[in-house]
Amino acid sequence: MRIITLHDETGGDPTGVGLPRELAELYDGDLRFPPAGDRPFVFGNFVQTIDGIVSYQIPGRSSGTTISGGSAADRFIMGLLRSAADAVLFGSGTLHGDPGHVRTPEGGYPDARDLYASFREELGKPPLPINVVLTASGRIDAREPTFHTDGLRAVIITTDEGAARLEREHGGALKSTVVRSTGESGATSPGAVLKILADEFGVRMLLHEGGPIIFGEYLAAGAVDELFLTVAPRVAGRGETEPRPGFSGATSFMPDTAPRFSLRSVRKSADDLLFLRYVANREAVGASVGETK
Repeated sequence: MRIITLHDETGGDPTGVGLPRELAELYDGDLRFPPAGDRPFVFGNFVQTIDGIVSYQIPGRSSGTTISGGSAADRFIMGLLRSAADAVLFGSGTLHGDPGHVRTPEGGYPDARDLYASFREELGKPPLPINVVLTASGRIDAREPTFHTDGLRAVIITTDEGAARLEREHGGALKSTVVRSTGESGATSPGAVLKILADEFGVRMLLHEGGPIIFGEYLAAGAVDELFLTVAPRVAGRGETEPRPGFSGATSFMPDTAPRFSLRSVRKSADDLLFLRYVANREAVGASVGETK
């Protein structure tokens, strides 16, 4: 595995803890984040094809690993980002679309297990990030290892209806999993979810791993601070009968209010994947299309 830095203008928090030497060598640079503000700092991670597809939507082959071709570099960066997070958030669709996968640092790249663990220790974090599953309906497969892995704290955030379903259908099977309702009906809002994670679980750094529908909602709410986007050198195409999603899911934006991001770094792997890091540029949102500054 080899990662090469092509461009990097990240500043981050100069007082924060940077990468240990061995991880910095593998990443070909440092990885720092600015301090969180009034809510958890949210950074997303997606892999897409050249034409912007994040899932083939094929049973058993709908995960990002299929898009990346199982790239070791992509899996390494996935593990690195999980190492920096207090919690990893994902929806029940992502949970079931990639069955058996546990969202821990070593779950992405086992070869760096010890390096990830040392990094988390330097950051003052527990050995594993909390796994947070969002489900408005409460429909989940309670047999997933996310809910039964030693040392992994799992939290389900849902609606009042979803909490009732979980208790009714899986109360005994989920006895080691914390279930919280946002108090809402029909859907969970980003603001309510982030407040629970901050107030009850002390989450300051939150890694958002989708899926696309949920990530689009967080984009619309202005609740995504950074985006790590891997571009795989392949084309998936979109069909009329089976549309394949981009990372913003079903959410659409108007040109003058679309979320905007500034490019901060570009890296490349030996297998021709690009690793892009973007920072939210909220000052640009609302500017007129075509306006010069």
